[in-house]
Amino acid sequence: MTIGIIDTGCDINHKRFVDLELGGLTIYKNENNEIITIKNEFSDNKGHGTGIVSIIHKNSPSSKIIIVKIESFDHIVSEDLLVEAIDYLTNHTDIQIMNISMGINTNSPSAKLKEVCQAAFDKGIVVVASAYYKHDNLCFPANFKTVFGIGSGIVKSKECFRFLGLDSFVNILAKGGFQRVATPGSKYQFSTGTSLATAHFTSILAEAYKKGEWKTREELNNWVSVHSDNDTISLTKHDQLKINHDESTPVKEEGSFKDIFTLDKSVKNFAIFPFEEKEMKTLIEFKEDLNSNLTLAIGSPRVIKLDNTIELLKQKNINFITKSLDPEHFDLFDTIVIGYFLDKLSDSNSFFGYTLIKECIRRNKNFIVWDKAVSDIINQVITDGNYTYTGKLFLTSFDDEKKDFLYRNVDYVALKKPSICVVGTNSRQGKFTTQMIMRKILEKEGYKVSHISTEPQGILLNSSCVFPIGHNGTVSVDLREWNKSLRLLTQCIEENEDPDIIITGSQGGILPLHPVNDSLPPEKLIYVKSFYADAIVCTISPSDSIELIKRTVNTIKSFVETEVLFFVLTPWQYKFHHGYKTIVSFDKIGEEEYNERLNYFNENLDKKVINIKDTNHHNTVMEEIINFFTKEEVAV
Repeated sequence: MTIGIIDTGCDINHKRFVDLELGGLTIYKNENNEIITIKNEFSDNKGHGTGIVSIIHKNSPSSKIIIVKIESFDHIVSEDLLVEAIDYLTNHTDIQIMNISMGINTNSPSAKLKEVCQAAFDKGIVVVASAYYKHDNLCFPANFKTVFGIGSGIVKSKECFRFLGLDSFVNILAKGGFQRVATPGSKYQFSTGTSLATAHFTSILAEAYKKGEWKTREELNNWVSVHSDNDTISLTKHDQLKINHDESTPVKEEGSFKDIFTLDKSVKNFAIFPFEEKEMKTLIEFKEDLNSNLTLAIGSPRVIKLDNTIELLKQKNINFITKSLDPEHFDLFDTIVIGYFLDKLSDSNSFFGYTLIKECIRRNKNFIVWDKAVSDIINQVITDGNYTYTGKLFLTSFDDEKKDFLYRNVDYVALKKPSICVVGTNSRQGKFTTQMIMRKILEKEGYKVSHISTEPQGILLNSSCVFPIGHNGTVSVDLREWNKSLRLLTQCIEENEDPDIIITGSQGGILPLHPVNDSLPPEKLIYVKSFYADAIVCTISPSDSIELIKRTVNTIKSFVETEVLFFVLTPWQYKFHHGYKTIVSFDKIGEEEYNERLNYFNENLDKKVINIKDTNHHNTVMEEIINFFTKEEVAV
């Protein structure tokens, strides 16, 4: 009997390992994401693997063990490492049982992980893997139908286990309670969990195999059923749920990209509230590019300054109102888009928004919301009011469901399409407007443009998808997964839309205007780094120094091999007001001063500086894009 173990390694010199026949290697991922094999090296600096080996060796002492240590430069065990380890044990060893006392907590495992587990199954290898410690969370490979998923049980003796069935959330309960295991340095510690239960069941299977009690998969399935101890229970409720493996772990979902990332066809006519927000102004400004009809704009009843929004609404011929709606107003829309009305300082504005939500629920209107807090309020109103609500609620977000869809359906391949990212030195610079105008310029010339929007309103402006970062951002995926998520998202867009070019943009400024000391990660820089654009367009403010602009560009180029196409100057300058609390205000400069600053920056920066809203500059946009990517093709 030879048992393969995938874990953190093993301290082969531990005093418990008398007469243990043990070999192994390390599969390691370096800083360049290259996976390499290090033969005959599997030392354990974490301790977990040593404990697993100690359980198996104690209960099946004559079994030979081959251990594969998986490790990475950042100490994160990723799915691709697990895939490599399973593949190695399947195709390069003669093991009968594979013990995996770990797993990936996800609803959507990758196709590759499923494939290597299937390959092991087809070869006759019994794969035994740990279920997640929370009973209602999926964990892979444990929850594949080709794998025995192991939960933690309270057993009469360590030889006991309970078979829950092949269609159960987990298949087996084994000894996972409080027990002493070996740790590196000939030490011991007490531990519990499904990892230990997995090791116990592995040794039970190994001993039964050596006694000739099973040899084939059919014999094994019959054996575990016959020898199951139904008095074994799980205090962690691993014995209470069943799943449909085929439905919960699809390998591919062809043609479902738009279903996951874009609005469905139920949105025909929509209203917006509050229309004075900048996100809503974009919808008004680019009304002609909307994927549904904007039929009503609702404003907060108490607003100090509306800028030119009312004038723009009249120009675009959009109905608007700043008071309670009459019944006929509700006939104008099937969906209402709600922004950040909870940010308003006025209680009357907040109450107005709350009342509007209740009326829309009562009339079964659909909701599109930017803010998770607003989404929670809508759900609470529906619950508390006992409404029979038949509408739909859509929160613009990038969550684990979308991430898992990408991880499951997209394989790493080289990106083929050119890409541009709009970045900036500060907020209030029109980065989203710049992206929209660039899209229109390129599309007018016959190019097919895909767009990843970091603003929530992109969902209504025919963007390929939204990845809302910045103010009240709704990206719930861990920052450490942005790189992989955005890479796979870009590949998915290439496959589904076949664009000529992909455009996106960051939020706010890449660098703080003043040194800060807080716990917040540099989210905007992480986004730019993760998207890894071929070229960037940088928006700048009249107040910016040349030094700040160059530092911004150089910071990006420290992480991304990219070049600036051109700069875009906004007319909004910022001023700091220092007192008890430092605040920043924005003022729009006049045309004469704007042109002076435009000339100044053109003289002092090494790339052209343009006014993106001036149609006379649109030829420059096309020329710079075409010249850059033509040069890139020639270089290749």
